Amino acid sequence: MKPKTILLILAISAIVFSCIPSLYPLYREKDLLLNDQLVGRFGEPDDDDSYWEFMLVSKGADPGLDGDWQSFQSGYTYRLTVMEDSVIEEFATHLIKLGEDYYIDFFPVNYTIEPDMLEMSMAPSHIFAKAEIESDWLLLHFFDPEWLEELIDDNKIKISYLDMGIRYLLTAKTEDLQKFILKYANDSTTFMEVDTLLRQTKF
Repeated sequence: MKPKTILLILAISAIVFSCIPSLYPLYREKDLLLNDQLVGRFGEPDDDDSYWEFMLVSKGADPGLDGDWQSFQSGYTYRLTVMEDSVIEEFATHLIKLGEDYYIDFFPVNYTIEPDMLEMSMAPSHIFAKAEIESDWLLLHFFDPEWLEELIDDNKIKISYLDMGIRYLLTAKTEDLQKFILKYANDSTTFMEVDTLLRQTKF
């Protein structure tokens, strides 16, 4: 899948339909990691209209932070700016390692959904992906909602969730989420097709 396709996946309006949303984050503060190779811009070469840009948020008070970003000042938050067709979305992203694999947790920040009544009726949620971070590219393995649906339909999981009618929302606490992810980390049916983002620049 090309980078611009995954950009569409992460658009606010589609985030809960294309990935598995969770009420709680995949990380605890003590789990957070830093990786210099995550910082920079990823996307198609020479394409300034569609890209992902990761920047590390400085620890402590930062006058450059606005709105909800004020709550992400631990020094372990990456500010992800997603640009697609002149539309910009922002996500607070956090990196952890479970077992032998890295994972990135995505959470929307300073978003707006129109009309306003729709925004008031929706709660932001976390999504996560297994990540392979290299000097020239970033591979993301997002969890497949159809895989989760099959597990639930077959009564094969005990993790807590809420049936929202059009999707399932995981409601398990972080510790249980991590155990759940570790159990299925090496199952090839767990993830959607891998998404490859090529590095454009490194800051």
